[in-house]
Amino acid sequence: MNTLQTRVVLGVIMFATFFGILSLDFVIGTDIGFGCLATLAGIIGLYEFYNIVGKNGFAPFRISGIVTGIWMFVAYWLSVRKNFSVDCHFLRQEIFVALIFWLLLIQAFRRGTKDAIKNISVTIFGIFYIFFLLSFAVTLRYLHNGVCILVMVLLVSKFGDIGGYLLGRKYGKHKLAKVISPNKTIEGACFSLSFSVLIAVIFSLIPATRVFSLKWSVLLGIIVGFSALLGDLAESLLKRDANVKDASNLVPAFGGILDVIDCLLISMPVAYYSLVIFKFI
Repeated sequence: MNTLQTRVVLGVIMFATFFGILSLDFVIGTDIGFGCLATLAGIIGLYEFYNIVGKNGFAPFRISGIVTGIWMFVAYWLSVRKNFSVDCHFLRQEIFVALIFWLLLIQAFRRGTKDAIKNISVTIFGIFYIFFLLSFAVTLRYLHNGVCILVMVLLVSKFGDIGGYLLGRKYGKHKLAKVISPNKTIEGACFSLSFSVLIAVIFSLIPATRVFSLKWSVLLGIIVGFSALLGDLAESLLKRDANVKDASNLVPAFGGILDVIDCLLISMPVAYYSLVIFKFI
């Protein structure tokens, strides 16, 4: 199979897996599958992030960062699950303080003073970039009509990405951000936003998934689609800085898990705060 065919096949498999887990959770009346899947995505994504920055001369504390990220994410998930409220906080002060002291200690006693600021900073940044932003999946999941909202944000983000990729390859002529991502074009970005809005409109027209009115669905489609595009560019910026093409080779034709979820890391927080600003929650 060529690259496009591989992307289509694996894309269908990934979508089927995600919706299969959500459906099983719904039937059983739990969110265990969803939570475990999100945690696994965070673990692999953070591992890939640390590998990327490692190629750029940084030496993050991989095990400490991943363990802390899991701890903070799972603690937030369980708190929201227990209280049925998204007012719980991802940033648990006691965990964060313990992390700072621990990183200072192992830097001092195992690595000395060289690159202490860089290594500690990039370790902490990775936790926030991956696990903190990914925690908004849990936040969206526990809103009123949260499953529909989460699925809508995911589909709006990913189908925008798919539409931009497929049609941008064929019709794209003008570079969008040549320094950051040479293959992305202005035409591809326009197609991406168009697909995002289309998915949002389809959601508003189906009674079983309708959460917002048509006009608000269009607006959210634009906001979420645009933020997903920024999420893609953000990861491209990090990869370009490290001079790597993909986060890893875990997913053929896609790259790594981080390459799959990059758009969601920005679109999910933006979707949540858009709902707050427009007083939908």
